[in-house]
Amino acid sequence: MKVLTGVSGVMQAALIKQRSLAEQALLSAGLAIVPALLRLVIDPDPGTMPFLVFWPTVLLSALLLEPWFAALAVIGSFALALMLFVRPLAQMAWTGQLLVSLVLALCCVVLAMTMAIVARTTVRELHSVTRQQDSFNRELRHRTRNLLAIIQALSARGPRAENPLDFFREFSDRLESLAKASDLLRIGTEAEGHLPELIERTIAPFSLGSRIRLSGTACVVPDQSCIPLIMAVHELCTNAIKHGALSGPAGWVDLRWFLAPDGNRLYLLWKETGGPLVAPPAHEGTGSHLLRAQPGLEAVDLMFDPKGVWCEMLIVGARATAEHEMA
Repeated sequence: MKVLTGVSGVMQAALIKQRSLAEQALLSAGLAIVPALLRLVIDPDPGTMPFLVFWPTVLLSALLLEPWFAALAVIGSFALALMLFVRPLAQMAWTGQLLVSLVLALCCVVLAMTMAIVARTTVRELHSVTRQQDSFNRELRHRTRNLLAIIQALSARGPRAENPLDFFREFSDRLESLAKASDLLRIGTEAEGHLPELIERTIAPFSLGSRIRLSGTACVVPDQSCIPLIMAVHELCTNAIKHGALSGPAGWVDLRWFLAPDGNRLYLLWKETGGPLVAPPAHEGTGSHLLRAQPGLEAVDLMFDPKGVWCEMLIVGARATAEHEMA
């Protein structure tokens, strides 16, 4: 069983390997020449042995090479066999039987190569699916650890709540926003977040309309930054409604972002205007854990300016998706 498993592994590795043009050219030449050499060594007499060594060339070429190189190997092997073991074409008697035999042989070659190519393609697709599943499993484990870490951070300030009911309400709101943040993300190709969509969907539950003004370059936020960014924006919205610019009818918020010249660092600036006078909080609450540097948010600078709160965040690993900015 171990031997079969080992052989199967070697065959699979040979089928899925991506070969360079030089490697394919050398392998194609070898597959064309080796059958003729074997025939010369075993029995060079054309009347005593059919071209049995030609068929492994057909199968191996289709399994190991791209179609064009496989065709070259098969044609080259056939041409060598004709030159070494068959009378010149001009001296051959082209009977109906010979023509039928050639047509049948050509059909067999095409069928064998087609089946081999299908088998190789299937093995490669299965290998790709397996790798994708492994990647999804790793990503799922990573996401789960991140979520548990965030929940732990949210609950860390629980004992300092004024009463259990207040803590329960606040903690439930955090978990609900965390669930909504997770709903915006998908495992796999859609794991990354896109701005402005990510922020638009984050502030949508607050029904603030145009009181939060968004502007910035359309870009992609890396996976590990999506949930921290969503939670931070949710926290800023909550605080603005409770105590800041959005607690009254005249205030508004400007939320802007831009990519640094290196195209990798994304800066986001939250600035409140027109609200009541701002004073620093008397003590840190649960939300303070969301508005600080953490994995995914490389830097967070929160300032309680009397004219309005502003917060600057830095994300590393973002990239632009369009040249124009939002209107």
